[in-house]
Formats: sequence, C-alpha cells, structure tokens
Amino acid sequence: MQTHHTTNVMQCNFQTVGALLVASAVLLNVTSCSESNGKEESAAKPDSVQTPVAVNRVMGVARIEPEDGILNITAGTSGKVLNVLIDENQAVQSGQSLINVEVAVETAQLTQAQSKIATQQASIQARQARLNGLNVDWQKARDTYERNLKLVEAKAQTKQALDESKAALDRLATDVASAKADVLEATNRLHELRADINYYRTVVSQKKVTTVQAGKILKVNVNPGDYVTDDTQIAEFAAAGPLVAKTEVDELYADRVRTGQRAAIISQTTGDTLAGGTVSFTADYLRRKSLFTDQNTEQEDRRVREVHIRLEPGRTPLIGSRVDCLILLQ
Repeated sequence: MQTHHTTNVMQCNFQTVGALLVASAVLLNVTSCSESNGKEESAAKPDSVQTPVAVNRVMGVARIEPEDGILNITAGTSGKVLNVLIDENQAVQSGQSLINVEVAVETAQLTQAQSKIATQQASIQARQARLNGLNVDWQKARDTYERNLKLVEAKAQTKQALDESKAALDRLATDVASAKADVLEATNRLHELRADINYYRTVVSQKKVTTVQAGKILKVNVNPGDYVTDDTQIAEFAAAGPLVAKTEVDELYADRVRTGQRAAIISQTTGDTLAGGTVSFTADYLRRKSLFTDQNTEQEDRRVREVHIRLEPGRTPLIGSRVDCLILLQ
C-alpha cells in the first residue's frame, strides 16, 4: 500500500488507520473537555492565544456503489412473462436477453401480413397485364380514328364510321385511366402491407428485453407468469466498471477536498483497511446531509459536500456496504 507524507505530520499508513481512528477519537474527546473549561481558562488567561491544530485528514461515512449507480431495468414492453433468463449476481453482456415475453398475438399478426404480400403482388401483376392490354387496344383505336379522320377529309369514309371510331377511342381511354387507378390502388395496398410487416416486426423485437451494456444483475424482480408493462422494473443492475465510495464531507473541511487526493476505505466493524482509492468527484455546492439521514451524530443544520472516491481494482467491499472513508488532505 502506497504511503503519503504531509508537512510536519508523521507518516500515514492505511494498515494502521484503526489506530489513527482511536487517536482521533481521543483528540476529539480532549477537545470537547477543553471547550467545557474554555470560559474559566479565558478568564484566567485573557491574553493567551490557542495554537490551532493542523488537520491533514478528514473522515466520513460512505456507501459503496457502482460508478454509474444502481440502475433499474424496465421491461419496455407489455405482456406475460414466459421465462426469466437471468439470476441474481449473474454477469451479463450487452444485448443479452433477460426475459421472454409472450408474443403469440404479434407473431400471428406478422405472419398474416406476410402471407398477404404474395396475393397482393399477384393482384398487381394481373391489373398491370389488363392495363397493358388496354393500352394496346387504345393505340389501335387511336390509329383507326386518325385514319378515318383523314379518309373523311378526303371524302373516302363516312361520318358515321368516324364517329364510331371516336367513341371507341374515348371508351378505351376511360378504361385505361380506370386500369391505371386499379394498379395504383393495388400498389399502395402492397406498401401498406409492407409497413404493417415492419410494424409487427418492430413490436415482436421490442418484446425481447435485453441489456444495453455489460454488467451484473443484482436483483431480479419478476417471475414467470407475471404480466409486465413498459414501466415494470424487472431487475436491478450494476454496469461494468469501477466501484465508488460516496461520502459527504462537513462544510468545515469541504473546500480542502480535491480530486486526485488519496483515500482509504475502512471497515466500521473491524477498523481494517478494505481498499484504497482516489477522489474522483467533488460537488460544486453544499447541501443538507442526505446520504445517511438516519444518523443523529451530526447537527441537522450542517451543510456537506458530496464526494466520490473511485476504488482501486482488487478486493473491494460489497455494493451497498456502509464504510468509513479517510481522505488525506493535501
């Protein structure tokens, strides 16, 4: 374990932190007693000046958490849970399936839409063939009409023949326009079916509940047979990465804590050093004590600064552990 030196202060070793804690407690007790007799000493020695005690370390209570916090994985879909594919304390990879949700209805809708594609394509082909035939007939009728028109002008054809050819041409033009509309309608219907297929595929894929990043499952909150909705929490998850100790430093020493300062994580039961670490985050503002509001050891009106300590790789306390945190001030 690396050691650190401060000016005019004895060498601090994390392995002897327990002893330092005891000494600190004694010092606090002596200070308390001194404060109770302060008035008498002040009266006796009005001109005396008290020498301030240099503080080169600060202690706080911390909680061990993943660096990104404990995340709640929600289902993001609705349906009956068929299978739970994960266990507590299981390491998972990004994209790994967590639960299977019933997709029978959506799968049936997808299959039905897919089955209509071939039928609709055949309908388009038939309508297109009819349109092609009508176009040929219309071109022939146009040629007949134009020929009769020239013959009438040359007085080689009757006006009745010209009128009949014109009526046939107009009728075929109407049929061609109707056939084009039929082809367009069938084509649009094909596009709608393909859109339905994409939609049902999306719905089915959303029924697959997966992880978005690697990490560890801490707690599973669902069982087979449960019905889940979009917001149902199915598991508590810790993303892969370092652990941090989240602590709060009293406002008296808050401005002396800096990122990069060394720290030791200490067991509250044995006083042993559990891990080493480095200050990785310091809040830019003071706030009311919040991490351990169940403790009555601090005055309620005290302000604190939130501090995170990134733990070094190796043996670390369990997530959720409450520990003491000793920060070496520089």
